Amino acid sequence: MKDSQTYLLEFEKKGYFKIKNFFSKDFIKRMCNEIDLAKNVEKYFDKNKKLRRIEKLFDKGDNLNKLNYELLNFLSKIFNKKFVIFKDKFNTKPVGGEGFEAHYDGIFIFRKKNNSKFMGWYEYSNFFVNVLVAFDECNEQNGALEVAKADHLTFEELLKNTKNDGTPKLNKEYASKLKFNRIDLNKGDVLFFSNLCPHKSKKNLSNLDRRILYYTYAESNNPDIYTKYFEDKSDSVSSKGGAL
Repeated sequence: MKDSQTYLLEFEKKGYFKIKNFFSKDFIKRMCNEIDLAKNVEKYFDKNKKLRRIEKLFDKGDNLNKLNYELLNFLSKIFNKKFVIFKDKFNTKPVGGEGFEAHYDGIFIFRKKNNSKFMGWYEYSNFFVNVLVAFDECNEQNGALEVAKADHLTFEELLKNTKNDGTPKLNKEYASKLKFNRIDLNKGDVLFFSNLCPHKSKKNLSNLDRRILYYTYAESNNPDIYTKYFEDKSDSVSSKGGAL
């Protein structure tokens, strides 16, 4: 593992960095077992009724809690900032599962049921780090994540690069100008990336499902923004496909 300053410089330059073998395969297995048994979570299925995403799970087991604790400590050392967990999701890409269009995270306008407008994730913080933990090998065949260099612009400038349709999807003209790098991962590898990094993925053309766990962290002293985020998400009426 490199020193903290090296990771910070890499993040500032590109908006992302990868660490191999951050977690053991045995630890990944224990977390998988906890996710399989987790209750009081939210599950999302595709049109073929295949599981695609599970949310609200970071505190549903000792190992999932340990993961959060270790990532919080690591991020505080790298960035010298106070972080709290903001959101979580366990993504599955089943055999034949579709990929995702190029998008930012959190760059969109959403409305609550009272018609009030909000600036995506920026209602909660101005700095976010996504942490992707590979539960399976991620490669070209099964649609590994592809990431472009972070765009350090204002919210309004970033919004102009999107379709501005209630989701953070990039408009085709802007996306076509970007250079995306596929991030191949092995089980236990971790990718840290800014929400300002455009990213996308392709269809799973392999004969095995592909699973990844995302914990997103926000710079904040408010431990309640995790709860607030999910409350606002349930109250959102304009987020197509659950953009919030």
